[in-house]
Amino acid sequence: MMRLDKPQYTLDQAIDECILGVTGNDLLRQNLIASRNDLSDAGMQYTIAANTGELYTIQPVNVDGDPVVINVMKKSELVKVYEIYFRAAKKPARKIYDSILNAAQDKCPFCGGIGTPRNLDHFLPKAHYPQFSILPSNLVPSCRDCNMDGKAQNFASSAERQIIQPYSDSQRFFVDQWIFATYISFDDGEPGKFEYYALPPEEWPDIDKERAQRHFADFNLAKRYATKAAEQLGTVLGQIRSMKQANLDIGEIQNVLLQPAVDAAQFSNHWQKGMYQALIQFLYK
Repeated sequence: MMRLDKPQYTLDQAIDECILGVTGNDLLRQNLIASRNDLSDAGMQYTIAANTGELYTIQPVNVDGDPVVINVMKKSELVKVYEIYFRAAKKPARKIYDSILNAAQDKCPFCGGIGTPRNLDHFLPKAHYPQFSILPSNLVPSCRDCNMDGKAQNFASSAERQIIQPYSDSQRFFVDQWIFATYISFDDGEPGKFEYYALPPEEWPDIDKERAQRHFADFNLAKRYATKAAEQLGTVLGQIRSMKQANLDIGEIQNVLLQPAVDAAQFSNHWQKGMYQALIQFLYK
């Protein structure tokens, strides 16, 4: 939905910082050192699958019990490394956590920047994929709504059910426009409403069309985009009325007010772009 630059820190750097931060638990530290190469190999598997849209092919770990996942490391140990030695304040690896979070510049990539990221979400959840707990490219800055309600602990088991991976997915999801809106006016003179919908380009592969639709639905973008547009609507309608009273025709209103707002949208599928496109279409009805 919003493209993020890949994290500046590598998995190997994350592992090294976590090893440095493990104190008072010699066994965990030894196990992490012994598993370093295997964790790196797992990270490479993730990268390859993410770049080809095939993260769904990586099998989840059994959530029952505490199985050994990587080399000698159990699921609980891998989760502990993230929670105590990666995320925790004053640990060496915390700088990596903060770097990833800050790189989003207060805009959640899952919902197109509507929410403000407060923590990192595991794209493949650590409860099912603990081997990727500290993999930087699996950690996505996320707002609370997207983290708790939109994605939660869900993960895809088939190609068409994958949501969009902000670091690695195809450029088409970020460059092509596939979210649009319609403006519906009311007869009583009150401001109308916007209805947003996902309509991927016809030339896209069918699986990518389904993935875009899935992302749009899972993160409730129809409602969230419409809410943002409604906040601006009264002001824009007032501007349009003033311009009409000044005897500007529809073409001038489009050129002076509406089209510049379309062009100023931060990215192809921003709520603002759909809103102003819908108003242009409405004016020409």
